[in-house]
Amino acid sequence: MIIIESNIYVAIGLFGTCGLMLLGLFSTYPAIKAYEKGRNFLKWYIFSVLLFPVALIASFVIKRKRKHLKQSKHKTSKR
Repeated sequence: MIIIESNIYVAIGLFGTCGLMLLGLFSTYPAIKAYEKGRNFLKWYIFSVLLFPVALIASFVIKRKRKHLKQSKHKTSKR
């Protein structure tokens, strides 16, 4: 703990960097869920980086797009 006590700016940078890396990692989950429902991955990734809790809830609430829904029906009917 001596390292953190004597170099507070280094500690802030270290924990800030780790926090941003975790946010980037966790933000992929709502973006992937939205992509599976036919939405744009990049838009949802940016949305979830900025507002993660809202994006997480919204990714579960949104419905599939009709175009994407028709494609998935065709895939299941071929089996």
